[in-house]
Amino acid sequence: MVRNQYNEQLAELKSLLTEMGNLNSQAIEQVVAALKSPARSPKKEGELYGSVSVVRAIKRYENAVDEKESEIERLCLKLIIRQQPVASDLLFITSAMKMITDMERIADQAVDISELVVKMSGLKEGEIPEEMSAMADAVQKMVVGVMQAFTERSEQKAREICRADDVVDECFIKIKTKLTSVMHRSGDEGGNERALDLLMVAKYLERIGDHAVNIAEWVLFSLTGEHKKLG
Repeated sequence: MVRNQYNEQLAELKSLLTEMGNLNSQAIEQVVAALKSPARSPKKEGELYGSVSVVRAIKRYENAVDEKESEIERLCLKLIIRQQPVASDLLFITSAMKMITDMERIADQAVDISELVVKMSGLKEGEIPEEMSAMADAVQKMVVGVMQAFTERSEQKAREICRADDVVDECFIKIKTKLTSVMHRSGDEGGNERALDLLMVAKYLERIGDHAVNIAEWVLFSLTGEHKKLG
């Protein structure tokens, strides 16, 4: 009976982590879509791509992620204190407690990007660096992919996420160089502010990529028992 309860709680933990990861994946998918079309107005009340409704939608995801984080923390502590898990299970539980910190921060930064998208509704043609779209797509794939690595218990996929961060970092450097150059050349205060907002979006995307790498490293820890910085 006790063993059955223990296995059920471990299964619940895996399910909660998957749900939390899926919430993040959906939040990133929607904020990336909004980022690619910041000037679009809603056709009807509550439509996703209206700037205000985007923020509301992403904040709902953030709240749901926060709730999952609290549930997972309580369950992990219950498992450790009451069940005294064996080595392999303890690796998984420890990894879970680490993963949720980065997962929660991904949701926070999705909100940060959505709020900047509202300000970017006045962007002019050509002001968004072309690398921004590639960077956003790469980050979205990392957030989705790291949860696939977790659910499939795939060491290979976890390592692929760590390598994918190089693309994100390269995009960020190019975007930073372009936008810094714009701010140095421009005498337009409004243009400089828009460039700064875009730079902040790129920085948040870069951080989300870093968090995905951190999660991948903890997935590897749960599989191998070794924690190495790979990003």
